[in-house]
Amino acid sequence: MRKAWNGAARTGSLALALGFCGLVMGGLALTGCGAKETGPEAQDTTATAPATATPVPAAIADPAATKPLLSFAGMDTDGDGVVTSAENARASQTIFQAMDLDKDGAVTLTEMDAARAAIGRGPNLSSEKLIEAADADHDGKLTLGEWVANANTRFARFDRNTDETLTLAEWQAGMTAEMPGFVAQTIPPAAVATSAQR
Repeated sequence: MRKAWNGAARTGSLALALGFCGLVMGGLALTGCGAKETGPEAQDTTATAPATATPVPAAIADPAATKPLLSFAGMDTDGDGVVTSAENARASQTIFQAMDLDKDGAVTLTEMDAARAAIGRGPNLSSEKLIEAADADHDGKLTLGEWVANANTRFARFDRNTDETLTLAEWQAGMTAEMPGFVAQTIPPAAVATSAQR
């Protein structure tokens, strides 16, 4: 009986020792896991345009370079009659860069007002309302990430048949629903091509 008890005690001690070692090793592995390793805890509000992005003139310096991107024809860069999600994202990024007058990676109310005044956008929605709609972290300014995310959400809302492209009819219907009184600006293809070459 004593032999059986000693054997069980040794086996139990071994299991206990292995379990303890497992806990210690697991604890060591988790050391420093208080911080999220997969990304920032809060949204990055200092994001800037990628370094590889083509420099964009400020909307107040060259409104003609930005204005076409607000039209369907200006976003349809390959001229195939539809705007893809990639074309929409590129246009959104370019518009953001043009509004970011001080190139600090954020668009403030003052910057958006100045850019919108320069390109002659109507008062359908105030700059304040536009920022409020896209400002995910509610800090009163927009980052590129917030602006493009909002543009992607808007694109999906306009894409009624969910084919990941917008036709002119879908774009006009979406714009009219979003901004009562919207009148599509018709920008001649030549103006769009000239702007794209800048």
